[in-house]
Amino acid sequence: MNASINKFWQAAYQMVDSFFARLPSLIVGVIVFLLFYVLSIFVSRVILRTTRHHRPNLGVVFARLIGAAIILLGFLVAFSVVAPSFQAGDLIKILGIGGVAIGFAFQNILQNFLAGLLLLWAEPFRIRDEIKLDNYEGTVEDIQTRATIIRTYDGRRVVIPNADLFTHSVTVNTALDIRRWEYDLSAKNVGELADLKSLVTNTVSKVPGVLPSPGPEVLVMDLGDPNANIVKMRVFWWTKAPRQHEMLASYDKVLTAIDQTLNPSAVAQPRAA
Repeated sequence: MNASINKFWQAAYQMVDSFFARLPSLIVGVIVFLLFYVLSIFVSRVILRTTRHHRPNLGVVFARLIGAAIILLGFLVAFSVVAPSFQAGDLIKILGIGGVAIGFAFQNILQNFLAGLLLLWAEPFRIRDEIKLDNYEGTVEDIQTRATIIRTYDGRRVVIPNADLFTHSVTVNTALDIRRWEYDLSAKNVGELADLKSLVTNTVSKVPGVLPSPGPEVLVMDLGDPNANIVKMRVFWWTKAPRQHEMLASYDKVLTAIDQTLNPSAVAQPRAA
């Protein structure tokens, strides 16, 4: 019994002695890693500040990649300080085996991460752009490496995995400076069709915010029942305001102007989206 206790205390003493023997190198390794970590933050901020006015998304990509590379280098240097016998070949073997296991375990996370880097690199849309994906539509608030966050028009926050944005069709409403709007109009008791089209076109062209070039258009879509004398037309106009709220304001002005001009001979009917 006494021999077992003595062996236990000898093993514990050796462990404590070994810990204190390695303590200086451990402290130096931690300090080295912290220095590399601070360096990665500094370099990332410099890259973001340099590319802020030109290619901000591209700057985010380089900042994250270079920052991660610096942290990895710091870990290797710190580990070599703590364990001088450590060889780079041993790390390659560990990473080779562990990389396969991690790849299978975190397949979706890695897929979203790579998709996020490609989105930041290609820049199909930017922060503050208004986009639409399936049933989600709103303003881009942040593009992270795993997901993109948008704020819908009714004030909800939606987190969309980057893999969905990369593999599905995304509509960027604010990609261009000008945008075309359209609305369906039913006119009853029409006399000369050409005169009615000219009247509507002139009315829309005078609305504030409607561009003169390309100018408004009115196209006949359906003559309907000849006995009822109802004509269905589609009105097109362009504005420099591509955002949702500006679109609603343009609809309000155009439809109000048409109603004031044609009422009671015409009734505007919304077109299904």
